Amino acid sequence: MTLLIVTPMHNEADNISDLVATLRAQRFQDFDWVAVDDGSTDGTAERLTEVDPEDLAMVVSKSNDGGLIGGSAFSAWRFGVEKALPRRPYSHVMKLDADVRLAPDYLERVMELARGGVGITGGVSVSKGMKEQKFHVMGAVKMYTMEAYRATESMPTSIGFDILDEVAASLRGLETRVDTGAHFELARYTGASEGLLHGRYRNGRGCRWTGYWFPYFLIHCGRFLVRRPYVIGSLAMLWGYLSAGRGPYSKALKKGHVRIQRAKLARAVRNPLKFWREAYQV
Repeated sequence: MTLLIVTPMHNEADNISDLVATLRAQRFQDFDWVAVDDGSTDGTAERLTEVDPEDLAMVVSKSNDGGLIGGSAFSAWRFGVEKALPRRPYSHVMKLDADVRLAPDYLERVMELARGGVGITGGVSVSKGMKEQKFHVMGAVKMYTMEAYRATESMPTSIGFDILDEVAASLRGLETRVDTGAHFELARYTGASEGLLHGRYRNGRGCRWTGYWFPYFLIHCGRFLVRRPYVIGSLAMLWGYLSAGRGPYSKALKKGHVRIQRAKLARAVRNPLKFWREAYQV
């Protein structure tokens, strides 16, 4: 099995040295790493060259199309994947953000899981205050089999890509699985690259674009009342949702997402404690 890791980078000079260290420390080493400099203005590419004298990364550049707003990180990731695919026949593709720190056995564990009918895999965040549901793989560390990656190729690379990609894979009969023993940490809050408040607004807009059923969205929004910036952050999410248009995704993907949400909500209503354990307990 051969793995292609692609990291989109926009002004990540402060994070890139730790990412190099975390990849060097992996027990699984059969991977190629492509780092896409997505219009950085802080010398990210130069910093990577300094801390990576062994050329672990192949650095490619693209012009930025909106910072991290509107899915530029996803378009940079796809740009890097398409640049690298002709080099060799990869079995798996991974999106790895620059602010991620992986446990040494992380790649080994998720590569082992991503086979057969399992198309998308990942681990769980052990960063304080940043737990996410174990039914979903965070976009920062998402691994795809090539079959699952091909299922997403026609999708727009916009906000919400890392939610509906799992729906697209499921429509091809491929499962998404999370290994709760594969741990990673984040150097900053999810979506906080341009500030927490803006990240919450962007979250709300992405929820609307990906077809969040409104009752489910309100529950999702309520979870953030206990996370910084608390009430104002949840209000920013609500405003992002209400002010967003329909977004670029197909009705089929949105309907698939709503079916998943309703099934989860039904499970939560039947047995809230069991659902919480299954969803969040690590």
